[in-house]
Amino acid sequence: MQTQKKIKISLFSGGSGNDRFISLLKNIPDVEINIVVNGYDDGKSTGELRKFIDGMLGPSDFRKNLSHLIDLKTANGRIFKDILDYRFSNNTKSSELISFLKLKKTNQIVQKLKIYNLTFEKFLALKEYLSFFLKYYLPKRKLKIADISIGNILISSLFLKNGKNFNKALQDIHFFLDLKNNVYNISKGENLYLVAVLENGEIIPDEEKLVNIKHKFRIENIYLLKNKLNNKNLNFLKKKSKNYKLNYFSKLNKYPNLNPIVKEKILKSDIIIYGPGTQYSSLFPSYLTKDIRDTIVKSKAKKFLITNIFRDNDIVKENVESIINKFNFFFNKNKKKKVDNKKLINYYLINKFDEDDKNLLKKSNYLIFDKKKQFTLLDWEKGKGLHYPNWLAKKIFTLSNKNSIINSLPKSVISIIIPSLNEKRAISKVLKKLQKLKINKFNLVIEFIIVDGGSNDGTKNIIKKFKEFKFYNLNNAGKGEALKYGIEKSKGDIIAFFPSDNEYNVDDIEKVITPILLNQSKAVYGSRMIKNILEDQLSKIYKNNTLTLFLSKYGGKLINLFILALYNKSISDPFTSLKAFDAKLLKSLKLFRKGFDLDFEILVKLQKKKCFFLEVPVNFKPRTPKQGKKITALDGLKCLYYIIFSKFL
Repeated sequence: MQTQKKIKISLFSGGSGNDRFISLLKNIPDVEINIVVNGYDDGKSTGELRKFIDGMLGPSDFRKNLSHLIDLKTANGRIFKDILDYRFSNNTKSSELISFLKLKKTNQIVQKLKIYNLTFEKFLALKEYLSFFLKYYLPKRKLKIADISIGNILISSLFLKNGKNFNKALQDIHFFLDLKNNVYNISKGENLYLVAVLENGEIIPDEEKLVNIKHKFRIENIYLLKNKLNNKNLNFLKKKSKNYKLNYFSKLNKYPNLNPIVKEKILKSDIIIYGPGTQYSSLFPSYLTKDIRDTIVKSKAKKFLITNIFRDNDIVKENVESIINKFNFFFNKNKKKKVDNKKLINYYLINKFDEDDKNLLKKSNYLIFDKKKQFTLLDWEKGKGLHYPNWLAKKIFTLSNKNSIINSLPKSVISIIIPSLNEKRAISKVLKKLQKLKINKFNLVIEFIIVDGGSNDGTKNIIKKFKEFKFYNLNNAGKGEALKYGIEKSKGDIIAFFPSDNEYNVDDIEKVITPILLNQSKAVYGSRMIKNILEDQLSKIYKNNTLTLFLSKYGGKLINLFILALYNKSISDPFTSLKAFDAKLLKSLKLFRKGFDLDFEILVKLQKKKCFFLEVPVNFKPRTPKQGKKITALDGLKCLYYIIFSKFL
């Protein structure tokens, strides 16, 4: 049997901007990810390491990407990730660091990270690697330990082990971490320092200040220097004109040599992605590498530029067009013959923020773009400038004519739709509980969508306080209309319905989505009747209203009988407000009902598609009509009418 050829992706990245995208793709057998990073990071703790070890490149972005690639399904992998991400506290003493580097069993960090639970082979390898750092550290002991990550120390250890060969150190750590994908240094390993000049002539002397300070002026140019600027250099340059500074740095600027492995990977790529990230530190400096532009031009890969959602500190004065212009500028810098962006980029993927979302952050936070330009626009914002990984991956694979891989993508995003109407008493409690929701068994991104049907009791003002929830406001809309609108706006691979009335347990959401994630069913209903006695629940709700109690008790049974008689389906709780669906399936249904009967329209249309559904028990604490219960006997009759009417359509 012929094996499918792997889809090879080269991703230009910073440290964390692409973590969800990487996590989505890393375990797919038919995908190979090669992450391309530069070593010019010079942040506070990273800068301390670079000062301490002569010739050391900035390891932080490499360490972060290595951490994203670790297989967390293995016991070693979970320990590896904790090791890489752990940072020493401000109070860590030199003796504690030495104790850790020796991996003494009594060391608290060693115990916390469960290092002795590693397989014996990996434990011995780690001990050997750290011994190189220990040997280097003992004579000097001048390193400021605070906030330094163990992952950066591990990369530094391998750098020392390999005779200060950074790229060889990366090869060793890949082998140690058992990674199936790769993180490469874009250069051959030159140790260079990043400097920028703003349009007003101000010098930004290092990468740390470039990233962490909002600049009042645009960055005009960046340079890579062999030596870090010192105070003497800066004081001298402060007195000079901007043109003098630009000429001064142009003469000192170094263009590093392209890593031959990166060249090979790019030439063989099916897809090249210029990812979002800190443009002037993580991405643009990489484009200054010798031969990188011509290598990309030669590659037959489909090429995607993904811009940031938000204006980061280094691009507060930029827009999409100016970033594209700078992209072109840095790729063509120091080149005799310029190339057009068309040879470097096939598709521009630009975020189009959702103006319907009442909880949208200030528009001034977003990168703006010329709407007349031929960009591929996607509303893919999760929140705080983060992407939905599934939305992005599906678009890239579709545009690359790699549709076959889309079916291999794991479900990574769940959209929870919360309809509301005049729930002032309950909504805050429900949203606070949802804020704390953890899907323990699965690594999912959660999208919360609240759709209000036109509350007039102050509910909307409460919702606006929960900024991480997407909030849409409809006028005089029923429950069905609210749910349909939420489905349309959702980005998830799974869509769940959850009420805003505080009758259901938030933790039961995991129960209804688990069978879908395990491919046991594409529709799951959370039944209140499996664990509860119907008569007892209804008596609590309608204890003083005999007629309504009678109608609810026997009306529900009547509807169940009609579903069984007409559709040959038995369901214990068709009125449940907690349910989940495979998103592709749910969006394939043409839905028209506007009220509570939408739930029955979905049920009937699933049956007509011969879709099997499951019921799982969920907890339920009923409230009375005085407490705000919305469903009435009339709603029940509408549902019954739809069940009968739809059978004969």
